[in-house]
Amino acid sequence: QLGLLLQEILIARRRTPVPPAEMGLLRSEAMKYGMLVLPVQDARRYINKIGRDTNIQFEDMNAREMRRPYRKHIQRIDEMERILRFMFEEIGKIEGCEITKNKVNEFLEAEGTVKLDDVESELQRLYQTFLKAKENNEKLMDEKNQAVEELEVFAAAMKILGEGSKVETSEGLGQPILDDDALGGRRLGYVAGVVPRIDEMRFSRALWRASRGNTFTQFSTIKEKVVDPKTGQALEKSVFVIYFQGAVGAMKDKVLKVCTAFGVNLYTWPSHPEQAREREAALKKLLGEKNKALEAFQRHMATEAAELVAPAPWNSKGNSKIEDWRLFCIKEKSIYTILNQCEEG
Repeated sequence: QLGLLLQEILIARRRTPVPPAEMGLLRSEAMKYGMLVLPVQDARRYINKIGRDTNIQFEDMNAREMRRPYRKHIQRIDEMERILRFMFEEIGKIEGCEITKNKVNEFLEAEGTVKLDDVESELQRLYQTFLKAKENNEKLMDEKNQAVEELEVFAAAMKILGEGSKVETSEGLGQPILDDDALGGRRLGYVAGVVPRIDEMRFSRALWRASRGNTFTQFSTIKEKVVDPKTGQALEKSVFVIYFQGAVGAMKDKVLKVCTAFGVNLYTWPSHPEQAREREAALKKLLGEKNKALEAFQRHMATEAAELVAPAPWNSKGNSKIEDWRLFCIKEKSIYTILNQCEEG
């Protein structure tokens, strides 16, 4: 009897309508299905208003036919976002340039003052400017690095060759390793260049094995770190001088093949201290010119970036100008994505 009574109670409860419980934080809200009809010429403006003031979930009416009438608009905005990512990365490398973000409400209050075509043309112009500036910077950095490395090679040559006319006739610690007669007679061959410090041991072992122990390699650490223009990382490098028997022949070819395999930078090794001093003076002058050119480039880029990190004229209390452009692209892409889901009829 108790079991029958419980069954009757359960059946009665099932028949009794239960009032809907109040929706909690982790439960979805009650939703209704409807159809929205918009004029084509004002569809973008209506979707913008709906997205700002209401909460509506749109269904894709073109899922079967895969019709996307605003596909070209999405592609244009994708290209704009790619340019913005490039510019954000370049601005991040400039010291003293901080981009103001997280002011979404101020951006929404100032909407309507920016047009897609205007932002697109401005981004294309700035992209070309930044791209050319980046290429020029890489070229200047390469030329500066070559000047620094060659200067270190000739400084090492001055230490090894000695002072030329001041060489002592008697043997001693002050006598240079290679005298003028050894180099002038060409009894020794030599190859000089610059190699990363991390590759010193591997490079030395490869030369030893390739020459079967018939080469002598001398390394000299470069005090100043060399900045890679592509990655921006500071690398520690060393000057190397390879000595071997015979100025030309099979041994030199083996040494050059090893240098090519390691991708080291080769430079001319001076045959006389006077030649080394002349080249060293010319390289110091060239290095000063490259440093001035790089400083002028950095000032120019800082000026260009200052306008982008400052607030836009139409939103003086908002984000940086480039951040407002990024938010504008996100909003426009969302609008045209919704319009692509609408069925034309």
